[in-house]
Amino acid sequence: MKTVLITGGTGSLGQQVIPHLLAQGAAVQAIARRPGLEAPRLTWIPGDLRDPSAVKRALSGAETLLHLATQPLHATADLDVAQGLLKAIRDSEIRHVVYMSITGLERMQGAAYYREKLEIERRIEDSGLPFTIQRSTQFHEFVAQLVQRMSFGRISLVPTGVTLQPVEANAVARQLTRLTLEQPARRVQDLTGPQPFTLDQLARFWQIHQGHRPTVLRLPLPVPLFQAWQHRAAVEDSALPVGLDWVSWLALQSARARAR
Repeated sequence: MKTVLITGGTGSLGQQVIPHLLAQGAAVQAIARRPGLEAPRLTWIPGDLRDPSAVKRALSGAETLLHLATQPLHATADLDVAQGLLKAIRDSEIRHVVYMSITGLERMQGAAYYREKLEIERRIEDSGLPFTIQRSTQFHEFVAQLVQRMSFGRISLVPTGVTLQPVEANAVARQLTRLTLEQPARRVQDLTGPQPFTLDQLARFWQIHQGHRPTVLRLPLPVPLFQAWQHRAAVEDSALPVGLDWVSWLALQSARARAR
């Protein structure tokens, strides 16, 4: 039985990966400040990834590290955590590092968060450790939160010139589970959703599923994240389409809400 240490286990992706790993017979250790779901073969290890002693405890007994934890609002936090993990791994039994990353990093260096993610990839590649790096486009859950924050009633304010091809997080979770339990594969094919949409289309469909007659206003918003996404930078034509597209995913969320 393989033992996997997962970071970010209480996040939107981690919560979907853990059940898949358990279903495949893996034992899961998850480091977190607060525990998540309880299940057989799942052990929560209290601690902060910035605390070397907590990281050392969490690594004990694990063979594979699945690193999902991320802090988009803190510019250097991800790099500091990744560097600490890579250092600690050298004194552990870890034989495979799996890292979840983002499509199009080389094209989106205007945003500090994406610069950090690309640097983490490079440090993993240069570490000498066996690794697998999986990139994907933005998750539907993230896009839904983004559109919600840009919406005021039935009116949405969105930046011009942005196209995204969001992907179902659960489909990515299934692929990550397979990669985590297999041999290291280095860089693998990116994952994406089945269909690209402009951000105003994404907002319009979201508004419709909220029961609104949408009004979407496109504005030149000078936000680094939106500027990084210009010119289809976040879309990768060679990526593998998986899971539900945006409209189908929204319909599924609506059906689940009605069933509750």
